[in-house]
Amino acid sequence: MLIINKLLPQGAGLAPVLLKRAGVLSLPFAARQHHEANFSDGQGHELGLRLPAGTTLRGGDVLVAEDGSLMRVEAAAEPLLLVRPSAQQNQGDLLRLAHQLGEMHVHMEGHEDHLRVPGDPQLAQWLERQNFALAPLEAPFDPPALLSQLPEVRAQQEGHVHGPGCGHDHSHDHAHGHTHDHGHDHGHEHGHVHGHVHGPGCKHDH
Repeated sequence: MLIINKLLPQGAGLAPVLLKRAGVLSLPFAARQHHEANFSDGQGHELGLRLPAGTTLRGGDVLVAEDGSLMRVEAAAEPLLLVRPSAQQNQGDLLRLAHQLGEMHVHMEGHEDHLRVPGDPQLAQWLERQNFALAPLEAPFDPPALLSQLPEVRAQQEGHVHGPGCGHDHSHDHAHGHTHDHGHDHGHEHGHVHGHVHGPGCKHDH
């Protein structure tokens, strides 16, 4: 097994010619949240990821193996949900949803007129109850690490965005439907993720 123990974010410092020669490791987002896991490169080679705790791989990152070989990380296509405001809603509703999902620790990509979230059936049901328009999508998923990195949210942070527990009366059902992807570090197994949704009345301390 080839051990990978170094990460170059976005290939920093590497010459373009070296990047072109690098192998490609295509992984879904859940697998890219593991700092210790075993993978196959698709060509019969076993790779052992051994990076510092808390590392999340991003598309374009470059991994360096102990023998000096390079692997470029690619965000693999995976099932997602494309979330848009319904006919009765507007972009302000979408912004408030992004804020709420961030508080619920749901990973998301923010785009100009829609959000992209994991294709979780329970999350889809919760979003439908909020009257948002949903569409399935198969695409790479590479969300920012923090909600504050979303341009739409960063621009509105000085504004008054209502979140759960703010005390205001909202027409939307602010159910605490928390979707968590818990990465479990297994040096001897392939990376996996356990996703679950906390329903209304959740007693977890967030």
